[in-house]
Order: sequence, then structure tokens, then C-alpha cells
Amino acid sequence: MNVVGEFIFAAIILMIWSVLYKNNPFYKLISSMSVGLMLAFWLKGGIDAIIKDVLRPALFDMNLARFSVLVLGVIMFLRFHKGLAFASKWPIAILAGVGTAIATKGAIPTMILSQITVGSFVNTDILGNLNTILIWIGVISTLVYFIFSFKRGPMVGGISKIGQVYMMIAFGVIFGQYVYGTSVMAQMLYLLTYPGYYATIIAILVLAASIAREKMKTKPAEETKA
Repeated sequence: MNVVGEFIFAAIILMIWSVLYKNNPFYKLISSMSVGLMLAFWLKGGIDAIIKDVLRPALFDMNLARFSVLVLGVIMFLRFHKGLAFASKWPIAILAGVGTAIATKGAIPTMILSQITVGSFVNTDILGNLNTILIWIGVISTLVYFIFSFKRGPMVGGISKIGQVYMMIAFGVIFGQYVYGTSVMAQMLYLLTYPGYYATIIAILVLAASIAREKMKTKPAEETKA
């Protein structure tokens, strides 16, 4: 059973990657299955959380806070009633207000206050000073790259080019860290080891047959044009 599961896992990886060649039924099948499984997983998790964290404490333990949440949740469904649809705005407003307050409380210290904290610009280490200079150049040039309020001259254009290089390097590093640090490389091992290489061989044969079929279709069209 483990062999069958690993073979299916390798086949699914190849079906997902097949979209790199062109849109095909294999990719559509796997994408539809992925969306369906994801929605089913979220729906089951949501229902279990409602039963465990809301219904049982509210109805059996007489928890006032959970009962209030249950009432607000039920009121949200009143939007499907034409006469009582206005009442559904109350729990949505409470949810938006609480969510905004929590997000603001966490965002201000980390994204604003910590960013404006001034540290030491001069270090005893030469590499540290060089790193500070490179950071300043990267920040200023990247900000200049996104300035479109006036015509760019040679100086501004040159600075924006430096910012473009910084962004290219940053995006490349992020992509490299993602490929190296996630399971992308581990997934490739399934395609090169038993029994995944059988799925790889089948995928290569299917790809070769598809390419040959397309070439056979294009030849009669070229002959008719000639």
C-alpha cells in the first residue's frame, strides 16, 4: 500500500507540473480535486470548531461569552431574510472592529515603532559599516525606482537602475530560499526513486507522444498552405 501511495504522490506531482508544458486534462483534474479537498477540509474543520468551541460551551456549559458568539453568528445568517437583513450588519461590524483593533495593536509595535528605532550607523567592524552603506543604497534606490511623479533624468534613472538590481537580487534570494527550504526539492526525490521513477517514465512517454502528435497535426497544415 505504501508503494501505491508513493506512486500516486509522484503522479500527482507530475500532473501539477504538466501545466508548464500546456493546459491539459491531467492538470485540470488535479486542480479541481485540490480545490474540492481544500474546501472539504476547511468546512469540516469549521464545523468541528463550531461544535467543540461554541455549541457545547454555550448550550451545555452555559458559557455566556460563547452564547453571545453563537447569537451573533446566527444573526449573520439573517441577511438571507429580506425583512431582517439589516440585523446582519451588527455582527459584521463587531467582527470588523475587533479584527481591526487586534491587527492594529500587533502591527504598530512591529511594523512602525520598530522600524523607526534608530540604531548605530557606525560600527567598529569594517564589514558592518559596509553592510550599513549597502542597506542605505538599497533603500534609497528602491524608493527612487517607484517615483513616477516627475520625468526621470540621467541621475534619477541611474539610481532607479540600482534599485532594480537590488530588487532582482532580493527576489532571487527569496525564490532560492523557498526552493531550498521547502519541500520542493524533497518532492523531486519521489520522482527519481522507487516507485516514483515509474511515474516519471510514464510522464516522459506521454509528453513525447503529445509532442509527436502536435507535429503530425502541423505538417498537413503546412503542406496545405504551401
